[in-house]
Amino acid sequence: MKTSLLISAIAASGLLAACATPPPVVSAQEQSAPAKPAMSMDMDKQMSQMQEKMKAMQGQMDKIRKTTDPKERQRLMQEHMQSMQENLKAMRGLGGPMMMEQMVQHDQMTQSMPAK
Repeated sequence: MKTSLLISAIAASGLLAACATPPPVVSAQEQSAPAKPAMSMDMDKQMSQMQEKMKAMQGQMDKIRKTTDPKERQRLMQEHMQSMQENLKAMRGLGGPMMMEQMVQHDQMTQSMPAK
């Protein structure tokens, strides 16, 4: 259980890092060109949506930490994993990095394997 919490925390921090990438370097020629406000507004909307999703996932992790019932904790973990997968799909649609995807898949496989 601690391993899955750790993996979830690592994945969540990776999502935060992906959302907080620095702006690209812009040449003087590009700066003088007219800006595309629709593109900027769309990106701002997507970033704010991603931040809201991250806050929701952090709330899920808080609930997981606070619960004492093992079955409820497992249900909350599955809900959190589902949220992570949805957020990864959304990031893939934006062209974001998918380096955490393998960790999520590995965690799912290890959870579905019978205990030895």
